[in-house]
Amino acid sequence: MIVTLGDLTLEILVKPDHDAPGRPPDSIGSVTMTGGGAAGNFAVWISRLGGNCRFIGKVGRDPAAELLVVDLLKEGVLAETVSEQGSTATLVHTVRRSGHATLMPDRGVAVKLKPEDIREDWLNDADWLHLPATSLWAQPIAAAAARAVRLARQAGARVSVSLTSANSLRDYGVSRFTALLKTFKPDVVLARQDEAALFPTGALGDLAPIAVLKLGANGSGAADGNGYREYQGEEQRAVDRSGADEAFDAAWCLAYLKTGSLEQACASANRLYARVAAHHGSRPKVDLRGLVRW
Repeated sequence: MIVTLGDLTLEILVKPDHDAPGRPPDSIGSVTMTGGGAAGNFAVWISRLGGNCRFIGKVGRDPAAELLVVDLLKEGVLAETVSEQGSTATLVHTVRRSGHATLMPDRGVAVKLKPEDIREDWLNDADWLHLPATSLWAQPIAAAAARAVRLARQAGARVSVSLTSANSLRDYGVSRFTALLKTFKPDVVLARQDEAALFPTGALGDLAPIAVLKLGANGSGAADGNGYREYQGEEQRAVDRSGADEAFDAAWCLAYLKTGSLEQACASANRLYARVAAHHGSRPKVDLRGLVRW
């Protein structure tokens, strides 16, 4: 069982036609809604790849929460959600004509997950616990994550942390986050190049036995006790990388859990990253052939 803890988000994808040359500002565009959130997306990709995944998080008492939880269940994810008065996390994702996207997040009650909300039986069958760094940057959800780590360790599970955002990491403080990771002692840290660049050279390798570097279209690299190696990515035209990182994380963790091979984990993750980045949205339907599946 792979467990993840964090945000379950209502993502609103906006593609305005008025960005096109000569179009009036009130032109009709397209607006679609889907489930999202770093932890929510991770859970869905684990399930699509054939793994068993449990999502833990807090949602509001609103219609959005009902839709999102049902969506997780349809995807085959075990949804362990705690509800509280307030709004469910929301992200407005606006795609511009250039292909670039602007994001406007509101985490709502997701950050209010408390240690006492975490039940022991949610972790006692865990083989792996994955934490997006956003689950560590606010209270009380960070304290809830710490309890989840303790319970996961008692079950003999591995723990991974994905850094998720260079800007948020900078705001939180790299030194502060480094100290936090030293207390959590993850087995794996996953980071994009812009996130890893905020740390001194080689520092990520000191924070976990395995450090994975996401190189986008160039694939990925991984460092362990045997050194650093890079693995070539799959060629695809990227149009939207916003959900590809969680897909990469899911494919990497599942493949490594199954095979114990850095090469197979990186190769599988590279393929899924490229295929997801070739579509708009965080959970597109993509070809899963050639990926390590459970």
